[in-house]
Amino acid sequence: MKYIIQLITLIAFVFSVNTALAKGGHNPPPAPEPVNLMNVVTVSEENGDFDSLIDALDSIGDAAEDNQYVIQIGPGVYDIGNAQIIMKPWVLIQGAGRSFTVIRGSRASSADENQAAMVLGADKAALLRMGIENTGAGLLYSIGIRNDNASPVIKHVKVYVVGSVNNVGISNHNNSKPAIENVKVFAGTGVVVDNSSPFILDSVLNGSLPDQYSDGGPGLKLIDSPDSRAVNNMITAGVEVVGVLLSVTPTSASICRGNYNRDLEDVDCPSTP
Repeated sequence: MKYIIQLITLIAFVFSVNTALAKGGHNPPPAPEPVNLMNVVTVSEENGDFDSLIDALDSIGDAAEDNQYVIQIGPGVYDIGNAQIIMKPWVLIQGAGRSFTVIRGSRASSADENQAAMVLGADKAALLRMGIENTGAGLLYSIGIRNDNASPVIKHVKVYVVGSVNNVGISNHNNSKPAIENVKVFAGTGVVVDNSSPFILDSVLNGSLPDQYSDGGPGLKLIDSPDSRAVNNMITAGVEVVGVLLSVTPTSASICRGNYNRDLEDVDCPSTP
């Protein structure tokens, strides 16, 4: 986004200079300072800087607000086994589309913890336009994306999780505030929000995905999270609220409205546990 704004500014500057010269104006002012482009690292099965997203992330050690990175992943299925992808601040990870770029793994743990997640979120980071598939390992917990006191942007992503007793698509904990938009989740429990306040918009949250180990849970589970916002989502298997009540009326703190199921029937966030 910074690069786009800078590019537009540069184009506008050139246009104004040419206009002035055409009208017989004075000499143009000095040219602006060179634009610093964000660093771009490519991942591809062939001819990329790396053939592994994890290797690409490991290569970045100086990402900062004034030195941001984009990791561009080409089409293909990238199998990472039981490894874990740890996002980094000021690094945007982008695929070629959620059906074209797929990151596949088999991550699981015996506890509901960060180690169960295939992807760990980070602040000031983004995950865009790809598929995340965690086929589990027959343990107690498998998670697609987990945010632990982290607030990334997750947009145009498909998350699919099976293979363990408890399969969660996106799990948010400890004051995480991710922006989740236009995401498709298929898991035993679609999205878990635990003491966090995400903004979930225009997404598909599928719970109770059939699995050999478990029947699954709701499309959205809210635990002590009264400040969550869930707007205009298709939610299967309902919404479960545990602990502190969720406000179902639009306020500055919490919104739950415009949600529906596959039959286009309204799905409300319960006002009582």
